[in-house]
Amino acid sequence: MADQIVDEVEGYVTKLLLQQLSEDHKYHNLSHTLAVRTACRKLGEQMDINEEELQILEIAALFHDVGFIETYNGHEGVSRRIARDFLTGKNYPEDKLERVLTCIDVTFPANRPSNTLEEIIRDADLINLGSDGYATHLNGLRHEWDVFLGQRFTDRDWYKINRKFLKNQSFFTEAAREYYGPKLEDNKKWLKRMDKSAKKRAKGKESPITNSKSAQMMLKTSLRNHIDLSTLADNKANIMLSVNALIITFIVPMAVGQIKETPYLLLPILLLLLTCLISMIFATLATRPIKMAGKTDPMIVDQGKSNLFFFGNFYKMDFDNYKSGIYQVLENEDDLDDSIMRDLFFLGKSLGSKYAQLRVCYTIFMVGVSLAVIAFLAAYSLYA
Repeated sequence: MADQIVDEVEGYVTKLLLQQLSEDHKYHNLSHTLAVRTACRKLGEQMDINEEELQILEIAALFHDVGFIETYNGHEGVSRRIARDFLTGKNYPEDKLERVLTCIDVTFPANRPSNTLEEIIRDADLINLGSDGYATHLNGLRHEWDVFLGQRFTDRDWYKINRKFLKNQSFFTEAAREYYGPKLEDNKKWLKRMDKSAKKRAKGKESPITNSKSAQMMLKTSLRNHIDLSTLADNKANIMLSVNALIITFIVPMAVGQIKETPYLLLPILLLLLTCLISMIFATLATRPIKMAGKTDPMIVDQGKSNLFFFGNFYKMDFDNYKSGIYQVLENEDDLDDSIMRDLFFLGKSLGSKYAQLRVCYTIFMVGVSLAVIAFLAAYSLYA
């Protein structure tokens, strides 16, 4: 079957990259290879490429970076050799093999595509430029250049180099421009802002902070009050959990033991159990931690829609991305003010939710216990 050779290539390349590729390949790794392969098929199908040419594209995409297992510079030549040896061993048609090899060659930045297939794989190899994870890919590439090429850059030089690269960068195919073009333009703007921030740091410009001591004191006081109130809410919830747990553990079993002799106590006991259960549910909701993503896309930080001072927004991020985000916030006074206000706002939102649930919890407990006592007195007076 036509797909069999693609599956065999994928298995072979996956094994090579997993076993022989260094962990320092933070960008040119298996994940990148599979992403390029997927993009090739996506773009090819959009452009109505036939299955035979899609096969050539996928095979070339899978092999295009396998040469990194032997060398960093000039890996395209190694990739070409590995592809030729494997495909020749599988009796792959020579005419198709040559097209695979030329597609691998065109992934070298200095080469220019001369046909549709070459344009597609060239675009697919650079889809990271138009992706949401561009900043992460950029940090991975920076790490590789440091480790394998011995090229270390200041933030200023690094962003300057990549701005220059992206400045006139565009995709060859209309499909790639449609899918990835808008995000490419966003990434260009983001890189420009990061370059400006790095330039300010290089000049020794201090991070902007508010000059108002009164404002600082008010923010500190408000944050402290919110934290204290949150602690108080948790204590209140724990008290309610403990009280209801004691009732269910000790009082209810004692009363249940008397039901056979005094069946009229069944309703008050059930009412008390239901009250305790509902109260514990709301007390638990009040203390349950919120769901946290643990990471924030740098583009979200750039748009001022996230707060990297809150651990729930960064505990799964790597340090380089977190550092870049923090620098970006500190270098922009508006972003810094927004982060402070966002921290206070969402802390207040969380606090408001806690106290709303606690109010329901205490109300249910108060009403439920009262009704249980009334029911007990009524049953006792009527049937005792």
